Amino acid sequence: MLCRQPETVALAVRACRELGVELQHYSSAKAAVENFPLHSFQGVIVDDQDGPGAALLLSEVQGSARGKNTLIIALAKPDAALDAVFGAGTHLVIYKPLTHERLRNGLRAISTLMGRRRRRASPRLKVNLTATLTVNEAEKIPIRILDISVGGAAISVQRPFSTVRSLALSFALSGEQPTITTAAELVWKDVRGNVGIEFLNTDPEFAKSMAAWMKTHSTPR
Repeated sequence: MLCRQPETVALAVRACRELGVELQHYSSAKAAVENFPLHSFQGVIVDDQDGPGAALLLSEVQGSARGKNTLIIALAKPDAALDAVFGAGTHLVIYKPLTHERLRNGLRAISTLMGRRRRRASPRLKVNLTATLTVNEAEKIPIRILDISVGGAAISVQRPFSTVRSLALSFALSGEQPTITTAAELVWKDVRGNVGIEFLNTDPEFAKSMAAWMKTHSTPR
């Protein structure tokens, strides 16, 4: 991880520890570049607050034989021009403002690709639900919900959307009506067209109905 922000590093260390991922932190691009060839890093995390340093490290990663299978994870503001900051090849973007849960959920989304065991702090259920994502109160995009929890969902979006100012997700739980609509916030995005969102619904009945539905449809282990 290349990052100069102690608060962000602390959040990432905690999130990685919970996911069983070992994190090596560098505060300077020079040190990161020098140490990258000496280790087998499965992923590299860079922060958009250090654009030149991130670009230097990612150039080393992408230009080396050892870096061909390295996953690139970017921490960025929602309006960041990712290609300008990080260049091409970013596998996952985790959007700011960063919190422990946001980082954990974003890293969890890619942890299976890093060969790590996924562990969830809150129950999530794999589903295949059709839904509609409304972007900026105007652009309606048909999507599929891949997994869902009381607090958020992973969705598959087959086409890019514009800069996000607001999101709303409308969906019906399988076999149930009416359609539920909830405000949401963008948490992460990957190169496969999958997006992680956090529900912003503060209605206790929403959380209660989601928890009851998930309990009914969860497969006993």
